[in-house]
Amino acid sequence: MTVATRNNPIELAHEVATVLAAHAVAVDEQGVFPEASMQALKRSGLMGLVVPLEYGGLGGSYQTMVQVIQRLSSACLSTGMIWAMHCQQVATLVDHAPLELRQRVLPQIADEGMFVASVTSEREKGGHLLTAYAPVLLDGDGLLLLRDAPVVTGGAFGDGYLMTMRASAESPPSEVVLVFAERAQLEIGIQAGWSALGMRGTQSIGMTLKGHLPKEQLIDPPGGFAQIAVSTMIPVGHIAWAASWLGAAQGAFEQMIDVFRDPKARQGFNLQSDLFAMRLAEVRLQIDTVRAYLQQTVREYDELLNAGGVYNPALRSPHFSIQINNLKLLASDMLFNAINQLVQLSGLRYGYLKNPRVSLERTFRDLRAASLMYSNDRLLVANGKLALLDRDIVSV
Repeated sequence: MTVATRNNPIELAHEVATVLAAHAVAVDEQGVFPEASMQALKRSGLMGLVVPLEYGGLGGSYQTMVQVIQRLSSACLSTGMIWAMHCQQVATLVDHAPLELRQRVLPQIADEGMFVASVTSEREKGGHLLTAYAPVLLDGDGLLLLRDAPVVTGGAFGDGYLMTMRASAESPPSEVVLVFAERAQLEIGIQAGWSALGMRGTQSIGMTLKGHLPKEQLIDPPGGFAQIAVSTMIPVGHIAWAASWLGAAQGAFEQMIDVFRDPKARQGFNLQSDLFAMRLAEVRLQIDTVRAYLQQTVREYDELLNAGGVYNPALRSPHFSIQINNLKLLASDMLFNAINQLVQLSGLRYGYLKNPRVSLERTFRDLRAASLMYSNDRLLVANGKLALLDRDIVSV
C-alpha cells in the first residue's frame, strides 16, 4: 500500500477509510463508539483538515472537506458523521474564536487530533440552535457553567466541547453565546445512553458538563451568536451532514452495482428487465441530484466567503438561508428514499438481511435518522416563511 502523504487529504481519507470499514460492522452491532477509527483519524492529521496552515493544520477547503466526508462515510457513516460534526466545530473556532483561544486550541487540534464535540441540545428546546436556557455566570475572572444536554454526538469521548449557553441569568433565551471547554476543565456526567435504530456508533448520549473556565473561552463576536450560526455553524453543518449521507448512499449503491456485475452473485436478478433498469436509474438519479445540489451549494458558499468573509450580508439573506436549508431537506429525504428503493430492488438477501458483502441494511437504518436530525418539518416551516421575504427567487 502506498503511504499517504500528510498534505494530501484525499489520499489520507482513502487510507483511513480502510480502518473504518474494518470496524464498521462491529461498531454497529455492538453499538459502541468507533475508538479505533477515531484514533486512525487522529494519527492521520485529518482532525486538523480545516485548521489553517498557520496553526499547523492542513488548510483544507470546504470542497476538500466534502470529498473526505463522503469517503469516510462510505466506509462507516457513524464515524463519518462524528468527523463531519467535528469539522463544523473547528470551522466555528477558526472563524469566530478570539485570537488567544485560536492560538491555543487550533494547534492542539492539528497536532494532537483534539476531537471537539458539539453541545447545542437542551431538554427545554430540543435541538433549536438559536436559543439557550442554561446561563453562563461570571465569577471573578472566570466563567461558571452547568450544562445539561440530552444529545451530544460522541460526547463521552470529546477532548473539547463547544457549548451554546444563555449569555447570563438575566438574558432572554434568544441571547446566546458560545463557550469552549477542554475536557480537563470539566466535571462530566453521563445521563443517558444511546441505543438507537441506526447511527449506533455516534453514541449521541445525554451529558452534564460543569466547570470553571477562563473568560477568554467565551466566544461572542460582533453580531453575536446569530452571526456565528448563519455564517458558519448552519451552512457548514448542513453541508457536512449532506456529504455524510451522500457518502453512505454512494457506498451502498456501489456495493450493489458490484453484485449486479458479478455473474455468480447476480443470479436471481433479471438485469435485462426494463423495469429493473428503470428502478436502478431512479436510484442513481436521486443520488446524482443530491451530489449536484451539494456541489453547487459549496461552490456558492465559497464565493460568498471569498467576496465578503463571514460578515458578508448575503450569508444572512433569505435566499441563502433557503438554499442551505434545502440542501439538508433534499439530502435527507432523497437519499433515504434512494436507499429504500435500492432495498426493494435488491430483495431479501442483499437488501433486507445483514449481508457481509453489502452494507445496505445498515445504511437504510442509518439514513432513517437524517430527517430527524434537526427536524425537516421545522426547516420546512422556516423556509415557507423565508420564501415570502426572498426577492431573489431567480438567481443569475
